[in-house]
Amino acid sequence: MFKGLKALLAGLLAGTAVGILFAPKKGADTRNKIKSEIKHGGTGLSAVKETLEGVGKDLSGTCEECMEDKRVKKYTKMAKDEAKKLVNKIPKKTLNKAKKTLNDAKKFTEKAVHKVENVFKQK
Repeated sequence: MFKGLKALLAGLLAGTAVGILFAPKKGADTRNKIKSEIKHGGTGLSAVKETLEGVGKDLSGTCEECMEDKRVKKYTKMAKDEAKKLVNKIPKKTLNKAKKTLNDAKKFTEKAVHKVENVFKQK
């Protein structure tokens, strides 16, 4: 449990740092908003959340633009085809273990997201 919590906190801190570094707004604006929120009794998390949402939207737009490029489509298709060939070479037992691990990771992520959402709901 402790190990998972440490990983979650490390992920949150890393995500926050990346979000603030690549934020669509100036860093000074974000810091001022965090300070103001804390000054009025908040945690500053809504400013961080807003920043990360902006980063997500920007990344989403960039990905959409990239996927419209014919070369990207071509190489994406080639990569998918090669990945399918490789997956077909994986022994069934290994593939089943990988699927189980993926499902476990999804469940852990869902729990972590739920806990983080609860933190935001409390404010």
